[in-house]
Amino acid sequence: MMKRIRAVILLSLFLFANSCSPDNKSDPAPSAEENSTFVKEKSVKESEIGVTIDRYLSAIEAMGFSGAAVVSKGDGIVLRKGYGLADRESRRPYAPTTVQSHGSITKQMTGAAILLLESRGLLSVDDSIGEYLEDIPEEKQEITIHQLLTHTSGLPGGVGPDDEPIAAPAYVDRLMGASLQFDPGTGYAYSNAGYALLGIIVECVSGRGYEHFLREELLLPAGLTETGYVLPDWDRSRLAAGYQYGEKWGLVYERGWLEEGPGWHLRANGGLHTTIDDMYRWFQNTLRGEGVLSEEIVKRWTTGYITESNGVSQYGYGWVVYDTEWGPMIAHSGSNRIFSADFVWLPEKELFFYIQGNTSMMAASEQRSSVLGAAFNDDFLMPPLIESKDAAKPRVAQEREGAYHLDGGRLELTADDTRLVAKLWGQPALNLLMNPAEEQKKQFAELNRRTRDAMNKLKDGQEDALDGLMREGEDPVAPTSVLLNRINQIGNLDSLHVIGTYANTPGSRFSEYGPWTTFVYAEFAHWNQYWNIVWKKDGTYKGVYSGPWPTVILVPTAENEYTGIRQGPPWDTIEMHFESECLVVDKSQACSES
Repeated sequence: MMKRIRAVILLSLFLFANSCSPDNKSDPAPSAEENSTFVKEKSVKESEIGVTIDRYLSAIEAMGFSGAAVVSKGDGIVLRKGYGLADRESRRPYAPTTVQSHGSITKQMTGAAILLLESRGLLSVDDSIGEYLEDIPEEKQEITIHQLLTHTSGLPGGVGPDDEPIAAPAYVDRLMGASLQFDPGTGYAYSNAGYALLGIIVECVSGRGYEHFLREELLLPAGLTETGYVLPDWDRSRLAAGYQYGEKWGLVYERGWLEEGPGWHLRANGGLHTTIDDMYRWFQNTLRGEGVLSEEIVKRWTTGYITESNGVSQYGYGWVVYDTEWGPMIAHSGSNRIFSADFVWLPEKELFFYIQGNTSMMAASEQRSSVLGAAFNDDFLMPPLIESKDAAKPRVAQEREGAYHLDGGRLELTADDTRLVAKLWGQPALNLLMNPAEEQKKQFAELNRRTRDAMNKLKDGQEDALDGLMREGEDPVAPTSVLLNRINQIGNLDSLHVIGTYANTPGSRFSEYGPWTTFVYAEFAHWNQYWNIVWKKDGTYKGVYSGPWPTVILVPTAENEYTGIRQGPPWDTIEMHFESECLVVDKSQACSES
């Protein structure tokens, strides 16, 4: 296997050593200052959409968002701005020119490269991979390029960690030895490995390294000088550092990379670095069919070909296509759960936005619905603007980390820069920070009791474990089987913790499903799941949904004072302060045991 690939790698190394052929030379990239001057206007124009989106992003900045966003309406930019910090240790602000990975948004660029090669008659999306790779196992020989592009090849999601410096020959050998998830063309399963294979095919066909081909044939012609793996050669001081759960994670850049970029677990499917300015250029000069890719090619590029697992959206050639209340939406997000980004285009609304960020807290890739709501919905529930104390120190937050106990519950406080994130355990902790009425407290206690009984039966494997949650006459076996199947698939269940119940106030995550949610923490030996059991108005079972752990973000407003804000709509707030080793809320307190 891989004779052709090895030949291409040798050719690529020769070309790289000689700066490629004379026809492919390009002018030096402009400086960061030059690269950002294409927008001379102030960061936020006098545009209602720009102002409202900026208002939303400024509010979540206080809660932990850091990153940058660019928004255009029609032919003009209405917002171009950075928020928070690119590097917390040096207190370096996140600017529009800050560089970071945009994750799986890389896939649309790989899709564009394939279509460009097809337009030149060098391949067809209907070709099988056996036309480009040798010694392919029989069950994989008929996998087509189209199937790789649309995640219908049956290949696994991946065959190793992103930061393994694996070269193309070893990568293909490993991937070809992996089992298929289904026969090619008969299903859908998102596959980073499939896009890595597309990148290798780009190298085989073009005779150039993946990044070189992308840069010379697609990026530079569209004006993108700041996008790539290593070729832009950024000053490292412009790279954003990543943060996960308040801890510094570091950089994707050169993290276990080969000399010419990441290993093939990541290359061509993720990890390209960029700026918001370059992503605006990509939208303007490529996606709109006015550049290297013709309008006809762009249409094929952005067409949805296969329905995704959610049964709603469709996958194209590196794009996800949706039908929305604002017309078709062409988009793709990317994330390694630290760095994340989202690229969104609504053609009928003439709205484009791109957002990227460097923290798992208020992640950039999770802001799409809120940004669109701020742009178009008059009744959008805007989070409050909390004025964080300028002199607040990360050290103070770190000193206050730990478990704070109250009778029957606790708050686990974790530092996130100057903020604290309170993870709520037990009904007393939920009551302390969500402040339900006395009658609701009694109701919540009863819902918790019924849920505990059901979870005990579920752990014992009873087929009708949810019977005590159902309306009289309803069959409990079908909904119980959903949870039993989850348990059997993951295996090694340790425990099912009923954390507590809270009201689904208007605008909150599950408010459209029912009035209350009971949160259950399913703890397995090697995995965890969060189950949100939603109740109907009559106190019977509606369904179980995935969602985050109930948390409250504590934003410092004075020396010992904080405003707690619920992490998500309806953005309820509560004032609190520290006294000695205790967190005081109104007349109640939770105290550290240290």
